[in-house]
Amino acid sequence: MPSPVFPLSPNAYDMKLFIPGPTQVAPEILQEMARPAIGHRTEECARVWKECRSGLRQLMGTQEEILMITGPASAMMEASIRNTVATRSLHLVCGAFSKRWFDIASACGKEAHALEVPLGQGFQGAQVREALQSGIDKGEPFDAITLVHNETSTGVTSPLEEVGAVLREFPDTLFLVDTVSSMAGMEVQVDAWGIDVCLFGIQKAMALPAGLAIASVSAAVLERAESVPNRGWFLDFIKLRDRNLKEQSPTTPSTAHLYALAAQLKRIFQEGLEARWERHAAMAQQTREWARGHGWGPFPEEPFLSNTVSCLARGEGPDFAPALEILKSQGLLVSNGYGELKGKTFRIGHMGEHTSTDLEDLFRHFDNALEAKVTEA
Repeated sequence: MPSPVFPLSPNAYDMKLFIPGPTQVAPEILQEMARPAIGHRTEECARVWKECRSGLRQLMGTQEEILMITGPASAMMEASIRNTVATRSLHLVCGAFSKRWFDIASACGKEAHALEVPLGQGFQGAQVREALQSGIDKGEPFDAITLVHNETSTGVTSPLEEVGAVLREFPDTLFLVDTVSSMAGMEVQVDAWGIDVCLFGIQKAMALPAGLAIASVSAAVLERAESVPNRGWFLDFIKLRDRNLKEQSPTTPSTAHLYALAAQLKRIFQEGLEARWERHAAMAQQTREWARGHGWGPFPEEPFLSNTVSCLARGEGPDFAPALEILKSQGLLVSNGYGELKGKTFRIGHMGEHTSTDLEDLFRHFDNALEAKVTEA
């Protein structure tokens, strides 16, 4: 590989990422991204666009419309609000990223309501039913409800299928779901579970460089969007849907990301979806067992443990902060806690292309780093 024009620190390009995202990208996928750009209105680009949308339907378990934009998942979060909420939305908040959706709705001028649980907890169906029914009883029904399936700030996974079943009792409330850190790492069945908008970025369990935001949108969402004012231009679901008829986007997309997405979808299907989900579950269990051996335990409550990121509480275990710095100097990046949990927890991302062998190597280095700090003391 030629020397970079803008060089970073000596080990920056060799850093192995065990953070909640972004994550490792396979070398062959990076090579796909180095292919020359093509015209975004050509038949060749339309073919790649169509192949990506077809593969995404298979990945997500849906026959609904697939929308793609060049940008972060947060842009698609805003799009989902602008296209579905005329008046009022309910946001299930269990951490920093579920709170972001509430903040986005507020910034868009919507009447945003938050249902919050303590950090470390997720949401169950009964809580959601009670909140939605309360809105109806007050004469203030919600246009939409948002749920982050896998909250990376706390390592919490909420039971998506269970919550989706409850939403079927409230057909006028659209179900918007963030699967940013669960898609391709945990099972998600968009149609079977009644999800109206299922959105994600590609830099976590999808194991691609950040840059594309993807969403499936139901017929009910598109019908709602037709009547919602001030949808904007770039984030207008109707405009995006109409361009899909030509296998295009309204603006120039990143063709490099389209090449990478098409190639990565093939890699995912070669592994097999169920095998991929099982690999992630096994890595999560491996991480928890190792952590418990040091006196650290999962921060989330037992029913809500994530299979793509482990948020581990210090508890009675040793201080992990010095070891994180040693690991970084050795080219292994692990995240401290997020926000108010910094110093109280740390997070290990085990998603995308990571394997059990990768984790064994990380834990060996982690153990050595802990031992080194004990020896110094």
